[in-house]
Amino acid sequence: PVSQGVSRSRVVVLDRTRIDPAKWGILESDPAGEEDRLQASLVETRRQILAVQERLREALGAKEAQIFDAHLLVLEDPMLIEEATRFIREDLVTAEFALHEASEKYAEALGKVDDSYLSERAADIRDVAQRVLADLMGQALCTGLADLTEPCVVVAHDLTPSDTAMMDPAMVLGFATEVGSRTSHTAILARSLRIPAVVGLKTACRRMTTGDYVLLDGFNGVVVVNPTDQTLFEYGQLEKEQEDLQVKLTEIRDSPAITLDGHEIILSANVEQISDTLAVLESGANGVGLFRTEYLFLDREILPDEEEQFTSYQRVAQAIAPASVIFRTLD
Repeated sequence: PVSQGVSRSRVVVLDRTRIDPAKWGILESDPAGEEDRLQASLVETRRQILAVQERLREALGAKEAQIFDAHLLVLEDPMLIEEATRFIREDLVTAEFALHEASEKYAEALGKVDDSYLSERAADIRDVAQRVLADLMGQALCTGLADLTEPCVVVAHDLTPSDTAMMDPAMVLGFATEVGSRTSHTAILARSLRIPAVVGLKTACRRMTTGDYVLLDGFNGVVVVNPTDQTLFEYGQLEKEQEDLQVKLTEIRDSPAITLDGHEIILSANVEQISDTLAVLESGANGVGLFRTEYLFLDREILPDEEEQFTSYQRVAQAIAPASVIFRTLD
């Protein structure tokens, strides 16, 4: 289990066909042309990732959007780019084959590291590489998620962070993958989007077909194919307990935070941008205990001037008033 919740729906199995370019040679006089193609695709992919990042920032906030900083760094990694360029020059191969070989070399090396967080970064490298390859080869990077016509549970071998960031929670009620871990960027995004998810099911794509009815349990890491009425009833009770808990939390939202022996505790919220203040007010938090001002400085070429910073802080203070806001200024 990597994202809590229960969903029941028909399955859509995604046929994730990875782009695996064949080894094509080029003329000895044309390495420079292939290098130019590679650089142009790196620029275009950067534009695409920045667009996804901005969409995620608007929907979820700066913290979740920072996940794509790792993808942007892959595009600028000198070792990866130099390795691909060396393949083009020495082996006289196309830009797409050179990039594929170089990216797989580093992804495989990371995947073997005995550290779950570092090994998961191999998925980031492959995600970026697939985007560049799609641009180089003029192929649409389509996973089928954009073509969903009704709510479903998505089953796939794997889902990239880019896939997850583009999910519509109204259409994707949950997802299950054959690989992955709790520390993957895909899992982190699923929790932020509140989409129930189970990963590491190994043979899910072979054991389920599009149209199967499943119950996905994001609390215990279970997917039940064609659940019985008894199973559905039991999970209905579990969902009711969760709903009752939310109702109880809502009822005490505006109550003072006082322990049984009379000690008052200040419960405040951490926020990153003005849009987060709505969630602060809805949760009943006692103001903002930490406003992370560094988000103003992220993913931009020019530093914000004093007036822009003042306006941002003022809007947060006005939205939270009369409660207080503690600002952490950029170090």
